[in-house]
Amino acid sequence: MKRVIASVFLAGLSLSFAQSTEPPPILKIVRENMKPGTGSAHEKIEAAYAHAFAPTKFANYMGWEAITGSTQAWFVEGYGSYAAIEEASKIANSEPLKTTLAPLEVQDGELRTGESTLFAHYAKDLSYYGTPLNLGRTHFVWLNIVHLRRGHVEDYAELRKIQNAAFVKVGAKWSRAVYVIGNGGSATDYLVMWPMESLSDMDRPAAWNNRDALGESFERYRKLNADIIVSTEEIIFAVNPKMSNPSKAFIEADPDFWTPKAK
Repeated sequence: MKRVIASVFLAGLSLSFAQSTEPPPILKIVRENMKPGTGSAHEKIEAAYAHAFAPTKFANYMGWEAITGSTQAWFVEGYGSYAAIEEASKIANSEPLKTTLAPLEVQDGELRTGESTLFAHYAKDLSYYGTPLNLGRTHFVWLNIVHLRRGHVEDYAELRKIQNAAFVKVGAKWSRAVYVIGNGGSATDYLVMWPMESLSDMDRPAAWNNRDALGESFERYRKLNADIIVSTEEIIFAVNPKMSNPSKAFIEADPDFWTPKAK
């Protein structure tokens, strides 16, 4: 993970976000593609990263490991502004932390086949919360990456609002935190996230994508899906506490998960 000049992925949240009902305004995300069979070695390196960051004022973060799809790890930091992102970068590049991280970056690079970094911005009006969020108790994350045709930002907003109305109608208990990658009308990529304490949350689906739930918007919803969405990619992640640098508030929210006692 190239945190010396770039940072990590979702839910590296500060103290105020541990039991927040909303996620942070900006996410800085690094997506690492890993060589198959390197999970154990990668976890040890990332644990060393977390140990190095823990005593500093660098942003707290969570590490996610994909349990579906290709072998990859995501890391997330949550910020309230770009000024805060700049400050975190200065900390990562300061001594002695920079020297400590340098050999870890070399070791980590030998396990990766590639990586990418991005910023994502919270879209509150597109999101849905069937139950209040408790981000400190997030153990799994369902993620849908949505790629749109260019020029359809307003259409996608309409699609999400139709969908969210159906969620309300059927009493869906899940959450959907929506982030947009990029700014303005040229945006084409969205991240739709469902933080979960247990995978069992997925065992209680509510049937919403039918005529009964969508009502008179059923045909419009189907047309929007067909016309504006190029592709989607669903990934389920497990949060790895060893690869994370949780805040005090996160630890207090779920101590058995973040700092389990040795048996």
